[in-house]
Amino acid sequence: MKYINFTKVLAITGLLSVILLLWYGSMFWIISSLLYYKIVVGLFGNQIAQHRYFSHNSFKTSKNKKFFLYFVSLTTGVNPFNYALSHRHHHIHSDKPEDIHSWKNSIWDIFSPITYKSSSTATNIKISRVLDSDLMPFYKWHLHTIISILIVAMLISWKFCLFILLAGVGWNYIHMILFRVFLVHVKLPGSYKNFEDTKDNSYNNKLIVLLDIGEGLHNNHHAFPNKYDQATHAGEFDFAGWVVDKLFIID
Repeated sequence: MKYINFTKVLAITGLLSVILLLWYGSMFWIISSLLYYKIVVGLFGNQIAQHRYFSHNSFKTSKNKKFFLYFVSLTTGVNPFNYALSHRHHHIHSDKPEDIHSWKNSIWDIFSPITYKSSSTATNIKISRVLDSDLMPFYKWHLHTIISILIVAMLISWKFCLFILLAGVGWNYIHMILFRVFLVHVKLPGSYKNFEDTKDNSYNNKLIVLLDIGEGLHNNHHAFPNKYDQATHAGEFDFAGWVVDKLFIID
């Protein structure tokens, strides 16, 4: 079984779980899954681990915290190496025909986090530039680790397994498609640019900053992709950057 095939199945299952929860679930489970996603999966797994650490290497941290970031990234259902490939490809070709994150090219390109189209189209990026050598053994067992987590959760309770699948994978893919691909590259009410020389359609939006815990400063991020704190001007606050500064960064 190839990893990419399992990833597609996992992603589709997660998305269907979200639909079923919204249709049949109680408000308690909906709110609980969103809180789990926002704090564990969204903030630590996606924004800090996959985006700022593995994709951009924007800060240095201790060995133990590096391992924590790797394992918390598993909650998203996305391999950090594949995520970095896709994301770096996006920065190289932002809003150009080659950009797999651009909704302007093809409606199917918004599902690039699921299809990993960049695995064949991105510029060659050696895995050692994403994962340090001491993480390589874990990368090779990435698929087995995710399956093991789901099996253990199933042994505890099928509801617990569904919750992990839903709150992690399901919300994460909806989030990536809605925020990372669409909203931050569309001029909405309240959108603004601090840096016009990015030559793309990246925008900042303070409402998205609140909804996405800091990632809404997208124009700033495209101007300084390797900066872990995306706030660049007075009145801007990047909560994820603040967490990195307080909990992870070392000199």
